[in-house]
Amino acid sequence: MKYIIITVLVILFGIFLYWAYLPDYKRNPKEFWRTIIGMPIGMLLGGIGFRDLNEKIRKWAVEEKEQRKAEK
Repeated sequence: MKYIIITVLVILFGIFLYWAYLPDYKRNPKEFWRTIIGMPIGMLLGGIGFRDLNEKIRKWAVEEKEQRKAEK
């Protein structure tokens, strides 16, 4: 019974991630992986007190977006 509940929760979490990140993926698939990797790690690091490292990861994740906006 425990495995069924865990499986259902994992499936629901996967559906949520798909729904939440789909617009971001459609906008730019290349930056999608930076977003997927950078945001949760940055939130975790910011939550435990590594604000400088969180800021570096955030800049890495949105680097190309900011450069593209500056060019326009």
